[in-house]
Amino acid sequence: MHAQMLHASPLVTSMLVSCDMRRSGPHVSYPVNQTWIGFGLTGVFSVHAREEVHVVHPGRGVVFPRGIEYRMSHPTDDGDTGLTLGFAPAVVEEAFPGRCERVRVTGLDLQLRYAVGLFMAAAAERQDALAVDEMALALLRAMAARTATAERTSPRARQRVERVRQLLASAPERRWTLEQLARIVGCSPFHLAHQFRAHTGTTIHRYLADLRAAVALRRIETGDHSLATVAVDLGFSHHSHLTATLRRRLGVTPTMIRARRT
Repeated sequence: MHAQMLHASPLVTSMLVSCDMRRSGPHVSYPVNQTWIGFGLTGVFSVHAREEVHVVHPGRGVVFPRGIEYRMSHPTDDGDTGLTLGFAPAVVEEAFPGRCERVRVTGLDLQLRYAVGLFMAAAAERQDALAVDEMALALLRAMAARTATAERTSPRARQRVERVRQLLASAPERRWTLEQLARIVGCSPFHLAHQFRAHTGTTIHRYLADLRAAVALRRIETGDHSLATVAVDLGFSHHSHLTATLRRRLGVTPTMIRARRT
């Protein structure tokens, strides 16, 4: 695992973390000495903590509370990268009143994922610390709001949903069908569609579209100049479809995103 420091202040420390671990099961246990949040940028991995398993991939955020231990597993050979932000204890207490006892994972809408990219650009450009700190705290506030929603599904249903998330993240370009996914996780398409929406608040189709857009966003942010290749790689019908998606959802074009490269 490799870490690149992006920003450090008395309030927040941010790093870009990359892991080249290939396909593997849960391995070494990591203690969490400081509450931090993470955002998946590329690849996919699973977090194992207190008998729960959470899938993290582009378009998902995770909160690791101080005092727990976790392990990681990797379902693919691609490795992963992510942004991490650690906060001063007083800041964490305000964001998460009371003691947080478990890892919390949530989906990010594309607007929030874009805000992550803007934060990375500001940190990389060494912009004013006040501005960067405020952007970090805005990300923390958004994560606190999104992870406050109580789980509405059974443990078995949550396992199915996490498995579907893992499948989608492992091959976002694939033309998945509801029947295929339901067969893999061992339930009917009717129940899977219902359980997925109850657990995530969105449909599988929309979830996959958001995942593809998040992966595309990262490739554009990091300088992939062939929009047509990005679109084809991720299952968009055409590069104009990808451009229209970003313009409609974010109000920006790929050219505007490239102007804020990290």
